[in-house]
Amino acid sequence: MILDSDELNEEQRKAIEAEGNVFLEACPGSGKTRTLTYKIAERLSKLTSKKKFVIAITYTHRAADEIYDRVELLGVDTTNLWIGTIHSFCIEWILKPYRLYHKNICNGFRVINSHESEMMITELCMPFRSKGISYYDCGYYYTSTGLKLNCSIARKHSDINHILELYVSGLNANRQVDFELILKYAYELLDENSSVGKLLASLFSCILVDEFQDTKEIQYAIIANILKSGNGAVETFIVGDSNQAIYTSLGGFAVKAEKYAVMTGLEIQKMELEKNYRSSTRLISYFQNYSVVANNVKGVGEYKDYSSAISYDRSTTKENLPAEIARLIQYNIEELGISPSEICVLAPWWIHLASMTRSLVTLLPEYSFTGPGLVPFARDIDNFWYKLSKILLTDPSPHNYVRRTRWASEILTRLDETIADVTDVSKKKLLKYCNSLEVDENDGLQYLKEAFDQLFELLNIDYHSIPMLIEHHKSFFDSSESRIERIKREGIDFIGDVETFRKVFVNREGVTVSSIHGVKGAEFDTVISYALLDGVIPHFSDVDPEINANKLLYVMSSRARKNLFLISESNRKDGRRNEYQPTPQLAACTFNYDDV
Repeated sequence: MILDSDELNEEQRKAIEAEGNVFLEACPGSGKTRTLTYKIAERLSKLTSKKKFVIAITYTHRAADEIYDRVELLGVDTTNLWIGTIHSFCIEWILKPYRLYHKNICNGFRVINSHESEMMITELCMPFRSKGISYYDCGYYYTSTGLKLNCSIARKHSDINHILELYVSGLNANRQVDFELILKYAYELLDENSSVGKLLASLFSCILVDEFQDTKEIQYAIIANILKSGNGAVETFIVGDSNQAIYTSLGGFAVKAEKYAVMTGLEIQKMELEKNYRSSTRLISYFQNYSVVANNVKGVGEYKDYSSAISYDRSTTKENLPAEIARLIQYNIEELGISPSEICVLAPWWIHLASMTRSLVTLLPEYSFTGPGLVPFARDIDNFWYKLSKILLTDPSPHNYVRRTRWASEILTRLDETIADVTDVSKKKLLKYCNSLEVDENDGLQYLKEAFDQLFELLNIDYHSIPMLIEHHKSFFDSSESRIERIKREGIDFIGDVETFRKVFVNREGVTVSSIHGVKGAEFDTVISYALLDGVIPHFSDVDPEINANKLLYVMSSRARKNLFLISESNRKDGRRNEYQPTPQLAACTFNYDDV
């Protein structure tokens, strides 16, 4: 049986076997994903009706794919399993089936990507440039009670609200929604139509939520509405780590078990995973200095006795920073025996990473570099051509067969929705067509354009006659071209090559370069982090700097299995020509650092 696996420890097994609703606090490296995977498999194995579904909400699409693959490897029937992000869930289960009940999307809608959103808001900001308002002031999110602005400068709020009113009106006029409106409209459909929540509750056996600490209030409200509508018939399993709640500026917060119980109307059992299988005991003792919520973390993994190198450098100047990081990379590879793919270079802001990546590529030409910041595609959860590109750019190996088959099913479903004739095209046949394409092109975007054309010729479908596919095609290529040009301006010329495109969908290769937020959920043998400066970590506009600085340092430090190298470089100037000082919480930490 599933729970007989020797992969599970007693903590994990108890959480999986628990009857009813579970709120699980899981420390870093505690096997959270494994526990969630087995819980999903356990719930699937107990389904008694083909009309019931197990729903799992993940923070990223990559996490959804990983968990889906793991569940299938356990040999459980996944026919009645749905895994995806909260935005995908709202689109597939709420907006598409019930859009007729919402005035703004009743005639259909298209999800715009971040590039399109940025272009629209930037244009609307033009009349307000004299007041110092730009696109970067206009970040926002919704709660169940209304719109919230990210901008901390109160005098700008009136103008920003006006800009956003025009922006949302423009979206509605063009039957478009952005990522925030997906959540708003899904919440409104549930709140204003009680039958929707009841219908969904009748379909679901269990709703599982990963990374609860990064979930927004409106997302909790959406899930809670469905759970409450089920009157206890739908169970929930929610897992995360309150100490890793680093998305508060975007509306995320770590809900308390008691609050979640009130929202859902359910009895919630609180449980914990305290055993860390990732890091050495020395590393655990270090990152626990930044714990905000009291917890017990016990090192039990294979590296628990590893003699970790942990250093803190405050003397390296900004000018010498690339050379020092290059030295640390070489030291880890040549002296400590760390694989390049197990090294991660972190900074709080992406603006610091582009130039650093360019410098490291020049200083260390023998190594490759990869990371979320070196991705040529804009995040676009609903774009048809993005979904198709995943198949075309992924190696057709036996290892990837199940995942590519799942993606092929999505493509055929979307084509069927456009009234394109795919009755004679099976998932296997679509993959066979994709594998047979011959495109001799080094430029990534040109490669995809030619591959798309060849594939649709084989399918005998004229996509130029299908409005949805035309819109998505323009959106995909416009946003990708803009992203590539922006990265190229930073000196990273290889970003447009087809081989770089292929790396987007494979396991990491070479040294990873990322922001702290971008590396959330990952782990590496060695982490090298810089720009650990007051006003950078946390951001100078942060309303709760002490707590959020500790959370960022906690997340950053807990990514490492073996070694951690921290740098608060000197001579980095802020916008007022003052020199940034080290992050106070880091500077105040008393620890016996190593000299490397």
